[in-house]
Amino acid sequence: MNLKALPTEVRAGFEELSGAQRDVLAQAPAEMRGFLEAQMKMQKEQELTQLITGLLKGDHEQAMTVVRNIGG
Repeated sequence: MNLKALPTEVRAGFEELSGAQRDVLAQAPAEMRGFLEAQMKMQKEQELTQLITGLLKGDHEQAMTVVRNIGG
């Protein structure tokens, strides 16, 4: 699964910083902005990874249920 397979609204939520995050960056000292932005992007990446992992886990569990039902 890749990011392009997700609906546009979901994808946009992970690709862009939220308004609140942009506000925090704007108020942060200049020397901290790069670090904070990188940290926020890494957090979004982790959230996306968790989402995809959960989706794939659900697919796997459904497939295993089918296999168990066929097996007896």
